[in-house]
Amino acid sequence: MKNLKNETPVQIIINGRAAMTIMTSAEDPTDLVVGQLYTERVIETYADISSVHIDGPQTSVVTANPFEILLSRKTVLAGCGGASSFLDSGKLGDITSDLVVSEQQLSRSTEYLPKTNWHSAALFTEDATLLTAAEDLTSQNTADRIIGWGLAHNIDFSRTYLLFSGNIVAETVRKTVIANIPLVATAAEVTSAAVAAADNTGLALYRITGNTIVALGRISRCTP
Repeated sequence: MKNLKNETPVQIIINGRAAMTIMTSAEDPTDLVVGQLYTERVIETYADISSVHIDGPQTSVVTANPFEILLSRKTVLAGCGGASSFLDSGKLGDITSDLVVSEQQLSRSTEYLPKTNWHSAALFTEDATLLTAAEDLTSQNTADRIIGWGLAHNIDFSRTYLLFSGNIVAETVRKTVIANIPLVATAAEVTSAAVAAADNTGLALYRITGNTIVALGRISRCTP
């Protein structure tokens, strides 16, 4: 069959041990793997990674302190979340940022989302400069790919906002909160669990419909 999206496993090997497998459509999984390790709290900064080596379906990561990394093997399937225990807002911490953007700015930024029938995301500075964009099978994967890129480029996430083309679930919120991204918006649907997680952590969550911006929680970081 033609024109089908690839869904392939990427096995992550950390310091010689199989740690987890991610289902993705990405040809180069580097940013995805780095973001996944960060949002699963395996690493705290990009400096914690000594090397990343891609060999077919396997991506091998060597950390700066290999004896401190202890993981059980797990598979992260497309459409599924990661470590659900972190959805407890008490374990997530709070967003630390005074970022505020305009509704007009948010609306204009949607033009830079990659056009795809799957999931895409784009990261912007507070002055609406596009930093990077990504697409993958799920919003969770696109979040990890954006975060992985940002870590490699020393981006201060507290001065950015993130737009998604697809639905946002609580797991997507978990990843953005861990990265300290203060504002997230989408043109699609958002779950009630995602809104609750955003409210409990200080994340501003919005739905964009044309030129209309709707706040989905109690946190406001957007001006008319």
